[in-house]
Amino acid sequence: MKRVFLVLTVALALLLAAGVGTAAASPPASQSSGQTAGSGQEAGAAAGTAQQEPANRNISVRVLSPGDDGSVSQSNTASSNATAANLNRTDQNAEQAQAGGSGTQAVGQSAMSAQDALALGETIQTEPSNENISVRVLSPGNDGSVSQSNEASSNAEAGNMNATKQAADQSQAGSDCCGGAGSQVVGQSADNDQEATALSATQQTKPSNSNVSVRVLSPGNDGSVSQSNTASSNAEAGNGNWTDQSAEQAQAGHSCKCGGAGTQIVGQSAESEQGATALSATQQTKPSNSNSSVRVLSPGHDGSVSQSNEASSNAEAGNTNWTKQAADQGQGAGSGMQVVGQSADNAQSADALAMTHQEGASNENAPIRVLSPGDGGSVSQSNTASSNAEAGNGNWTDQSAEQAQAGASCKCGGAGTQIVGQSAESEQGATALSATQQTKPSNSNSSVRVLSPGHDGSVSQSNEASSNAEAGNTNWTKQAADQGQGAGSGMQVVGQSADNAQSADALAMTHQEGASNENAPIRVLSPGDGGSVSQSNTASSNAEAGNGNWTDQSAEQAQGKQEHERPGYGCCGAGIQAIGQSAQNEQGATALAVTEQLGLKPPCHCGDHSSIGNSHTPVRTLSPGHDPSVRQSNEAASTATAVNWNATLQGVRQLQAPSCGCKGDAGIQAVGQSDKTGQRTAALAASAQRWPYDRVEHRKTAWHRKDRR
Repeated sequence: MKRVFLVLTVALALLLAAGVGTAAASPPASQSSGQTAGSGQEAGAAAGTAQQEPANRNISVRVLSPGDDGSVSQSNTASSNATAANLNRTDQNAEQAQAGGSGTQAVGQSAMSAQDALALGETIQTEPSNENISVRVLSPGNDGSVSQSNEASSNAEAGNMNATKQAADQSQAGSDCCGGAGSQVVGQSADNDQEATALSATQQTKPSNSNVSVRVLSPGNDGSVSQSNTASSNAEAGNGNWTDQSAEQAQAGHSCKCGGAGTQIVGQSAESEQGATALSATQQTKPSNSNSSVRVLSPGHDGSVSQSNEASSNAEAGNTNWTKQAADQGQGAGSGMQVVGQSADNAQSADALAMTHQEGASNENAPIRVLSPGDGGSVSQSNTASSNAEAGNGNWTDQSAEQAQAGASCKCGGAGTQIVGQSAESEQGATALSATQQTKPSNSNSSVRVLSPGHDGSVSQSNEASSNAEAGNTNWTKQAADQGQGAGSGMQVVGQSADNAQSADALAMTHQEGASNENAPIRVLSPGDGGSVSQSNTASSNAEAGNGNWTDQSAEQAQGKQEHERPGYGCCGAGIQAIGQSAQNEQGATALAVTEQLGLKPPCHCGDHSSIGNSHTPVRTLSPGHDPSVRQSNEAASTATAVNWNATLQGVRQLQAPSCGCKGDAGIQAVGQSDKTGQRTAALAASAQRWPYDRVEHRKTAWHRKDRR
């Protein structure tokens, strides 16, 4: 219907222009301008990295060789990055001016942009390993810190950016009594089509870090140990569009006697279609960290130990569209026709998918002391699997039309026609899906002391699986129409329509199976205090879906009779003012969060505790000392939030004010306002926790109990 309306208005302008030309004694002046800009852009980027069995190995052996060892840093890194981008800028400007006469001015501007960006990043890292072995025999000295890491990552970014500006300026200035009735026509069209796709995938298989420190009759301190295996992927896809259309038309009659009836028509159309898709997938299989410290007759302190396995994926997809349409029409005198048609269509789709799978992640720390006094450092062990998906659309539309017909005197003010039609349509869809699976993550800390007094450091063990999905749409529409007639019986019509349809869907799923933490310090004839123990298994999912819409429609119509030379002269006419405003909003938000936390199997009380979630079993034999606080937790949580927000403002002002000293005829004023809102929200959160188990067991000998009494 909008296209038909624009075609009819342009055809009417051409007919009126032809009619004016045949009535004139001499051929009218004609000015025409046509501008066309077309842009087609495609960008593709692919990055692939494969790293197989990279290895770092450091062996230090000292026999009867006192001295210090330096720090050791070992790393295997595989990464890929792909970036695809398009940028387009279009600026169209037309200016037409006629000093006098009945002229025809026509401007047609068309800008089309099609952009397609595809980015693909893929990384495969197979069996990377780092190994550090330090052996000391009768060799006192300190060992340096050890840092070992295996990292696999991929990144893909795809984006499009388009900016279009169209400006048209038309003016006709009549002098003396030769100012005729002119025709001014402006047609502006801006089409935008954007597609952005980003795909990132990372696979890391059997990464391992191993640190072995052996001391025999070799006093000294060990440095801190940091071990990590990291697999990550990131995908980002986005589109940005900016459209600015402005048209200005002016017809100025210098005297009431010769001011003709002018025709001014402006048609503005802006269409934007945007699609963004981001997919990120990470798989980490059997990552392991191992630290073994053995001391025999070797007093000294152990450094802190940090072990982590992390798998993560992130996907972000978003679209942004901004449209501004402005039309300004002015007629100095005469019974004129002014028509403005503005149409803005927006269609946006954003899809983000993030998936993470972590299987068989393990951290192991096993210090052994025999006749080796000293303190143990703090131990931090963690296995983390996470995924994040975010999809969003943002649209902003601003339509403004101003029409003015000003009679120079009440005697010659004619009946004008002013018509404004504004239509804004927005369709937005955002989908975010995040899924995380963590299978059999384990942390193990076993500290053995025999005739080795000293304190144990704090122990922190955690297995965490989480997923987050966020989907949202935002739409903002502003429509403003201002019509003014200085004199005469005029017709003023304003039609405003704003349609908004939004759909947001967020789904987050987390599955954690067989997570275990085990701390088993053993002391034999080794006085000292144990450090605090914190053990946790956490599975969580969060889903948020929301829509926001804001609509502002305002229309102002004024018909005011101007002052004239002879008071009491009858010049007041009957005016017709009609305003129709329609605002429709449909919003749907769905959020689903599902969390499942499972043990390996139901706990057995017959001596088999292999399926225990958290286990702390300190054993003391003839070893005075204090045991600190123990904190164990199994947590399964899910949160789902679905929200819709809508605000509609409709304002109308109509004024008919005779001020000529005559009797005002009966005017007609009509206003129709329609506001329809349909909103749907659905939120579902489900958590399942099966076979959680915490075990705390203290074992002490009878002699030790008697000693403490």
